[in-house]
Amino acid sequence: MRRRPEDRREPEWALVQGLIGSRMPSEASSVVADRVLAEQGSWDAVAALRLDELAKALKGVRFPNQSAKRVHGVLGAICEKVGRVDLSLLEKMDTSEAVAWLEALPGAGRKIAAQVVNTTTLDRPSLVLDTHHLRILARLGLIAAGEDTAKAYDVLMPQLPEGWDAATIDEHHMLMKELGREVCTPKNPKCPDCPALSLCPTGRSRT
Repeated sequence: MRRRPEDRREPEWALVQGLIGSRMPSEASSVVADRVLAEQGSWDAVAALRLDELAKALKGVRFPNQSAKRVHGVLGAICEKVGRVDLSLLEKMDTSEAVAWLEALPGAGRKIAAQVVNTTTLDRPSLVLDTHHLRILARLGLIAAGEDTAKAYDVLMPQLPEGWDAATIDEHHMLMKELGREVCTPKNPKCPDCPALSLCPTGRSRT
């Protein structure tokens, strides 16, 4: 399940894909991000669209109007900071500084910031925490149920094995996401089938 180096996208693409991907499969939001970029030609052109034009361009996402506001706000903020939609300045920052810079953008948040620095050509060790991942970690007793993403990130990052690089952390996230989709589901989790059952107090109490 490890992402191939040639499959890593540019940070700007990952940022938009994350912003429009609320409550939809990442595969679907990736298709929309690709289509919008192809139709508009550049992220600068996307940033220049009016809100109604952007919402129309984002057809296929679950919440086009909300997504348009998020994308418009974030791309506009980047343009104000650096003059255009260009995240190459992150290459000169250390990981924590890059995450903080992205998280300060309106509507980005820790999950998207971590996604941009970890899964893209930036290739940094930063843990992406989605709802599946957070649910599993809470059931394992590693974080509190309903824990804020940023707080969970701050707790978990120092606990990752020292040798884990960006690709390993990315693979870990994808495996946890798959486990959450197929086994550790929100309702009626398949605890007897879980490979982490021996480590999970929630699972052991259910079997």
